[in-house]
Amino acid sequence: MLRWLPLRTTLVIGALAAVALAGLTLGLLQMVSMNARELAQVRSEADAAVLSSKIASLAAGMSAEEREAEILTLVAARAQEATDGGRCDSGERARALFLYRAKDGAVTGTPQLAWPGGSGEVRFKVAAGTACQRAAATAIGVIEDAGGAGQFLSARIYSPDPRLVMRAWLIAGGVALAFVLLAGLLAWALMRGWRSRLDKFNALLDRADRSGFSERAEADDGQPEFRLLAQHLNALLARSEDMIGGLRRLHRHVAHDLRGPVMVARRHLEALEGKTPGEPLIADTDAKLATIDKRCRMLLGIIDAEVSRGAGVDTVDPAERVRRLIDDMFVYLGDDKDLEFHLDAQPARVRVAGDLFDRMVENILGNAVKFATPETTIRCTVASDGATVRIAVENDGPGIDPSRIERIFEPGYSTGGTDSHGLGLAFVKTVALRAGGDVRAFNVANGFRIEISLPCVKEGAGE
Repeated sequence: MLRWLPLRTTLVIGALAAVALAGLTLGLLQMVSMNARELAQVRSEADAAVLSSKIASLAAGMSAEEREAEILTLVAARAQEATDGGRCDSGERARALFLYRAKDGAVTGTPQLAWPGGSGEVRFKVAAGTACQRAAATAIGVIEDAGGAGQFLSARIYSPDPRLVMRAWLIAGGVALAFVLLAGLLAWALMRGWRSRLDKFNALLDRADRSGFSERAEADDGQPEFRLLAQHLNALLARSEDMIGGLRRLHRHVAHDLRGPVMVARRHLEALEGKTPGEPLIADTDAKLATIDKRCRMLLGIIDAEVSRGAGVDTVDPAERVRRLIDDMFVYLGDDKDLEFHLDAQPARVRVAGDLFDRMVENILGNAVKFATPETTIRCTVASDGATVRIAVENDGPGIDPSRIERIFEPGYSTGGTDSHGLGLAFVKTVALRAGGDVRAFNVANGFRIEISLPCVKEGAGE
């Protein structure tokens, strides 16, 4: 049953139980105090009744002076009796207090006790040393008329019965002990369940490397905290598995495809041997070094996209970057085939690393130039519908067998012969997916079209 309780609920229950224990203790002590106060009230009223009876029994023919003298004697005797004749050896806790106040304001009775204000039932403080009290206390009593001769006070000091106080504390202590034992049992049961779950998580993490991060934690735990922990752990394992899988794919592709560019670079360098130095050799060397640089940048681009996900993300303007690539590079690359470039671009913003975006567009432009029919136009468009930005490059060329179109984005797959290594469009696919978009290709009338779609960044979004 405890395993189904959320941790917060368990702590709240424990806190409420502690508050209830404190309330119970205070309640018991309050009950003991009320009992002592009520008992003192009853006894003071009884004392007042006895004193009133004695005053009423005085002879009717007595003069006022004689009557007042008798009342003073009665009050003094009662006050003396309350303190055991001044010895304070009876152990009485609720000591009686008696005062008589004459019409002229003179007060007689219990020593060191001042006349309290008020009338009828009164409650007042009693200083330490009064009526055998070692410490300040509280008294409760009544003020009554002394038969026209003045007023008298009959009161009792009240304090809780030590036996009742002890019983209250014993009850509270017993409840506290039971609560501690129950809390310990609850903590033991919870910790036992938590320990077993944490051991499972630790064992899963220990096996993660050996299992290739493919194993998952049970996410149907009845306790919400552990269910949420399992969900987060599974998300972390899934991401780790995806990352490891990407690195393994990268290793296989680069190991396979690196051989081709390296061999091309080696052959270019070998072709330079034995040639006579001069302008033709320098130009040939520049061209071959440019080819080597292009191959290396393609490989580095795939490594950046696979390994550095989300690193260096920018908010870029696709139209501006496509226009700059055409003007700076492809106008000259298209001269060999007398190609024209036409750009139809709408302003838009996408979130992607600027360098990776440039390489991605460079690859599809280079692919269009490579397979374009001479003396034709390569058409580039950048269009946005508010949610998605589409960057498309279309040429007039031979097209591709529809059954093979999806494969052109696979690393290592190429339709360009020995001069192609199957890295360029694979890189385009990788970058587009990492940026939350996609890329697709299809045949059009008299040509071929590659279209990249990326999420559009809304106006005012943070850079």
